[in-house]
Order: sequence, then C-alpha cells, then structure tokens
Amino acid sequence: MLFVETMTVPWIRNMFPASIYKVSEDVIVNEGSNVTLSCLASGRPDPIITWRLLNPSAEPLDGEEFLDIIGIMRSQAGRYECKASNDVATPDFKYVNVVVNYPPTIQKIQSSETPVGRVGMLQCDANAVPKPEFEWYRDDKRMTNSQSINIQMLGTTTILVFSNVSEEDYGNYTCVATNRLGIQNASVFLYRPGTGRDINSSTSVSQSLWLMAACMAFLLFKC
Repeated sequence: MLFVETMTVPWIRNMFPASIYKVSEDVIVNEGSNVTLSCLASGRPDPIITWRLLNPSAEPLDGEEFLDIIGIMRSQAGRYECKASNDVATPDFKYVNVVVNYPPTIQKIQSSETPVGRVGMLQCDANAVPKPEFEWYRDDKRMTNSQSINIQMLGTTTILVFSNVSEEDYGNYTCVATNRLGIQNASVFLYRPGTGRDINSSTSVSQSLWLMAACMAFLLFKC
C-alpha cells in the first residue's frame, strides 16, 4: 500500500480569519458633541477595519480602529457598522447604535377656518429627541381639557380640538414644544370664515419671553 505524506505550507498554517473582539457600546449624545467609536479585531494577516453609517447611502467613513465624529449632527444618528476583513474567510461585522439628542424644531402648523357651531382643529408638529412634550396657550393662559376643548397627543404631533366653536374661541393660540434640551413655540389661528386669513401660509415661529420663562420653569421643576 502506498502512503502519501501531506504537507501544510507554513504560511497557510499561520493564517486565521478576522474576528472583532471589542466594539463600542451603544451611545446616546447631545447634538454638537464629539464622539469616538472603537472597533478592535484580531487575525492574520492583520485585518482591515472599515466603518459605515447604515443610512440609505451607507458610504464608507474615514476611520479604522477608531472612528472620530466631531460635532455630531442629528443626521448622523443611526446604526454604525464595523467590518473587519483580511481575505482569509468571511469578514466579521459588529454594530453600534448612536442616538443624537436635539431640541425641538416645529416643522408644521395648521390653523383652522371654522364656522360657529362646528368642530375646529389646530395642529402642531415638532421634531425632537427625546420626544417633545406639548402645551397649548391662549395669551398667558395654559389650555387644559374641558367639555368644549380636547388636547390630543399623537407622537410628535399635538391637536387642539374645539368640539363646538363659539365666537369667544376665535383668536391666536400658541403651541409650545419642549424637551430637556430646549423649547420652541409657534402661533396658530382659529378664525371665522371670510376674515381673509390665509391658513395655508407659514405662520411665524415666535419666541414669547413670558412663555419661554414659564415653560423653562416647568422643565426645571420636573427635573
């Protein structure tokens, strides 16, 4: 019987696949902060480490073992992918979730042209992380639920509902969006038909000093 001796080439015997053994924990930061993500891997040959932010484009980012993000913006929040490869086997992947906190920005408001006796609705939408809290004011009076008024909260949207509009209800209302990072408010109008106000035009975002002071005091009290 013929025996064939098999031999392993030494340089092949000393190769092993890339393996990520340490990666950053998930991160929560405020917008504008500096962030460093780390991804350490072993392997032979030494693995190449690359990063991507898994947004629609998912383009490669400048970084190797350490990815530095200076003054992070809300658009840079998301899931970051670390990839380690050395062509020995399938690359190794690990992921880091980055949450970016930022103050409220009111994106949309909707005034209402409503006849007396009908249902009227004022709408206010805001973006923020953490999720914004909303309040409604008329002049310096905070609105609360009553038999004729209902305040609805739907995620990042609030709706002020008038179940039976009266003459006294017409006027200027203020939507206030707050979180622990800031505050923004905007004027929204309930008005009678035929007064000529353009409800589709953008209503200016106002910064009422008394309202900001009241809401900041409310936030501080909650903290």
